[in-house]
Amino acid sequence: MMQQHVIFDNHFHLDFDGRCLDAVKDFEHAGGTHLLLVNKPNLEIQINNGKDFNMEFKNTLNLANLIRKETKVEVFVAMGPHPVWISNLVKKFPLEKAVDIMKKGIDVAGKYIIDDDAVAIGEIGRPHYKVPGDVWEASNRILRYGMEVAKENNCAVILHTENATKDTFAELASVARSVGLKEEKLVKHYSPPIVKIEDNHGLFPSILAYEDSIKKAISQGNRFMMETDYIDDIKRPGAVLGPATVPKKTRSFLERGIFKEEDVLKIHKENPEKIYNIEMKI
Repeated sequence: MMQQHVIFDNHFHLDFDGRCLDAVKDFEHAGGTHLLLVNKPNLEIQINNGKDFNMEFKNTLNLANLIRKETKVEVFVAMGPHPVWISNLVKKFPLEKAVDIMKKGIDVAGKYIIDDDAVAIGEIGRPHYKVPGDVWEASNRILRYGMEVAKENNCAVILHTENATKDTFAELASVARSVGLKEEKLVKHYSPPIVKIEDNHGLFPSILAYEDSIKKAISQGNRFMMETDYIDDIKRPGAVLGPATVPKKTRSFLERGIFKEEDVLKIHKENPEKIYNIEMKI
């Protein structure tokens, strides 16, 4: 059954020091066909200027090429300086220097969009943990800049933020409108099941494939994507969700009548094709 469907995991990390290709094979064997590989921050590398983010970005492309070589999974790439970096950079540099490095890192990510090596900028945003007020304000400026670069390149932004509420969606949608970026080009990674446009203000939710979350989401409509946020950390096996979760849950929901065929088509193919300007084939 699953081979007849595009099955897409919208947020997937890999690490050469993790399970790496074995994790992708788990995804594939469970029926997964496509995934969005998001660059994983490596705080052990030295970032002294924006170009240094290439160490992360090129590593992500190398992982994507390995997947293409060794599996039939079609992989798309998102890259950008993860917001956790701002906390690291302000330990070494004045705040405005750290902001400049982050913005230049977004510029570097934008070049990969131009070269068709990536389909989205991200994950970028603001820390999900408490930070000083000036760092929070700076993070919002960096996020706005990321939206501006996405507008210039007609691409999506993968958003990493604190736990989102309807007010969070409204705030982020307002920023998008102010820079001329379509709200739907903001993909809220790790989104709560807030699917109705009147509640998420046009942002596009990417929802962790927990049973209860997806049930709540589909009860509101099929305008969302599914993700595991698999982080490929040997010390945290299966975190956040295991690599086979999305295809397994999708099959289960379809068999139990929670999903209809048109829901699978919408969630896994039509939605990501529209948001990322891509074509997905089996």
